[in-house]
Amino acid sequence: MAVDASGLKILLLAADYYEDLATQLEQGAREALLAAGISEQRIVMRRVPGCWELPLAAQRLIRRHSPDAVVALGIVIRGETDHYEHIAREACAGLMRVALEEDTAVGLGVLTCDNFEQAAERCGASPGENNKGREAAQAVLRMLSADS
Repeated sequence: MAVDASGLKILLLAADYYEDLATQLEQGAREALLAAGISEQRIVMRRVPGCWELPLAAQRLIRRHSPDAVVALGIVIRGETDHYEHIAREACAGLMRVALEEDTAVGLGVLTCDNFEQAAERCGASPGENNKGREAAQAVLRMLSADS
């Protein structure tokens, strides 16, 4: 059973460390939300510097705007140190804590990639239109449908 998405308010949160890629993830997520019947006015869009900041921003904005769900988007690309592992793990764990503590569905659109080319492919930047932002938004809509 599909949820009637027309009255939903969705927080769309994007980490801008890789701004061009984050914008592509955002576009994919926004397209999915609009296709589900959510009006542009009911999408609360905010940007943060990087994936590390996503959990705190999500929690604060849930408390301020009371959205029905959050779609959290960002990219972490492996580098020469283990910094990537810490950011990826804690951003994802933090978003899960926020979902549980705030009782709000959070679509995880945080990509963890080995290189820029993998990230670009998952953002729809190459042929095939593979866009993980779209998938994260669709996952949130399915969670909301499961609630009804």
